[in-house]
Amino acid sequence: MKRIITSVIAPCILYFSFLTFDAIAGSRFTFFSEAPYLIRLFIVYWYSFPFFLFIGIPASIIIDKINRGMRWVNYAIAGGIVGLVMKIINIIEGYPILYDLGTFIVYPGSSVIFYLSLKSLEIIFTKAFGEHISSAIH
Repeated sequence: MKRIITSVIAPCILYFSFLTFDAIAGSRFTFFSEAPYLIRLFIVYWYSFPFFLFIGIPASIIIDKINRGMRWVNYAIAGGIVGLVMKIINIIEGYPILYDLGTFIVYPGSSVIFYLSLKSLEIIFTKAFGEHISSAIH
């Protein structure tokens, strides 16, 4: 349950982290610079939600089962692996420039955002429902 809610919330947080990065770096979205904010939010949500839902949830279950070391590092490594797979797929399809160095920043960053969202929901559920019920709601 918490993972599904996290996969719904994480794309919005990812979008706002993009906006924050753009404000700090002084850049704008490369492909959607003239589109309104709501349209850009929809586009980011539309493309990132399936990744969070179909890759993020199973990966988070596997990472929680392994539970070695710091979990956020494991999430970042999982995001890096997804970025590497996407890079390989695009090279095979003939689009080698489509995902560049940004791939290896965005995917691990997205995975860490997923982890932080999940951790925040765990804290909220624990405070709202108590430890026993919160651990039962996965």
